[in-house]
Amino acid sequence: MSGSTESGSETLSSSIGIVGVLALLVGNAISVPIFVLPGPLAGAAGPSVVLAIVLAAIPASFVVLYNALLGSAMPVAGGLYVYISRLTAPYWGFLVPATVPLVAWASLLVTATGFAEYTRIFFDVPSMVLIYVLLGFVLLINLIGLRLVAQVQLVFFAGLVLVLLTFIVPGATAVDAANYAPFFPDYGAFGLAVVALFYPFLGFGLLVELGEEIDDPRRTIPLVLGLGIGIVALFYVALIAVLVGVVPFAQLGGEADLALAASRFLPWWGEYVVAAGAIFAVVTTVNTTLLVFSRTLMRASRDGILPGAFSRIHPRFDTPHYAVAVLGVPPFVLVPLANEIVGLSVFIGLASLTAYFFCAIGLWNLPREFPDHYANAPFRLRRSRGLLAAVIGGALVTGAFWVVTLLQRPVVGVVLVGWFAVAYCYYRYRLGKTDRVETYRTMTSLEGHERVDGDATDRGGD
Repeated sequence: MSGSTESGSETLSSSIGIVGVLALLVGNAISVPIFVLPGPLAGAAGPSVVLAIVLAAIPASFVVLYNALLGSAMPVAGGLYVYISRLTAPYWGFLVPATVPLVAWASLLVTATGFAEYTRIFFDVPSMVLIYVLLGFVLLINLIGLRLVAQVQLVFFAGLVLVLLTFIVPGATAVDAANYAPFFPDYGAFGLAVVALFYPFLGFGLLVELGEEIDDPRRTIPLVLGLGIGIVALFYVALIAVLVGVVPFAQLGGEADLALAASRFLPWWGEYVVAAGAIFAVVTTVNTTLLVFSRTLMRASRDGILPGAFSRIHPRFDTPHYAVAVLGVPPFVLVPLANEIVGLSVFIGLASLTAYFFCAIGLWNLPREFPDHYANAPFRLRRSRGLLAAVIGGALVTGAFWVVTLLQRPVVGVVLVGWFAVAYCYYRYRLGKTDRVETYRTMTSLEGHERVDGDATDRGGD
């Protein structure tokens, strides 16, 4: 996968096939959160966390469906921001790059915490030091443009799968059914676990951010998403079922509890294998964290709705260095929040699912706004039935997430709503600093966001 950057656009050569994309996607989706969240969540929700991960797969399935449908019809770089601004409304699209920094900061803190907890199994180093080391490493590689090519990703993905199987297969034989009772010790904690465990599924958004950089994206994206969600969900359910089946939930509550569980049924090297798996998960996701988020800021900047500095490319490293700095520097100050991994995960899940709800509305509008794209998509649903069901289902799930969050972690909902209000004020200010008509036209057009070829079409009616 090679890259090239021009002053007006940035695209990668379309050289990744189905196997490479599947490795990138599943490797990105099986990330550090699934290693650090089950312990703290099971410590409060008990064995019901197994059902929680199953229920979390429902909104994840909606996300996969939206990504598959939109990725098939409009394989563009910029993903959610482009889809929502073009298909729903410019302001709702603007909320994506406006909220991306908060989501990126929270994601980096969760990843760094997991890295620190599992690395300490190998080295007796203070957690804070390891957190700062990882944050510095992530910032550095994204500033200089270092990339994990598909072949390297495949190697680490294979190692990650081997570790998971080493934990799950022998662990299944060590499960004690008595550890699953009582199944629902705390219904509120169970509901919160569903929201928090949605976060580990969010790696599926990678494909819509890299859209046209994939071989035959209109067909590859839906196929890989379908295979990917099945593989990841199976691993997640099995992983958590073994954890709570091997260790009584009253003994759980730590970020590295998977390693604790491994020590119960594997030889002395078991916890080290699991720790290595967590570090593999860091490697398979760390390079895409700021890469994807910085691209979203860069696209919004080129539309004129964010400061122009975010779209500037470093003359030596060919990276959007200002965008990367905005995403990568603040977490160094926010490290004290790293202990709140459940709250951070709930925030990420709620913010992301809210964005996908607006994405669902955009999906409903797709046949009207870009009829040629909809008609030419290899994978699509009938608007009168399939799309309506997708929108209603997404609305119900999103509403449920909001209710649970406001009841269990109201501060998360308040922060998100408050941020949306601040973003609206900035949005109005930004429109006042630009040509309002031209900015609106840019934010409702696909020009500059997809490859120009014989099948490319503009908005119907433009």
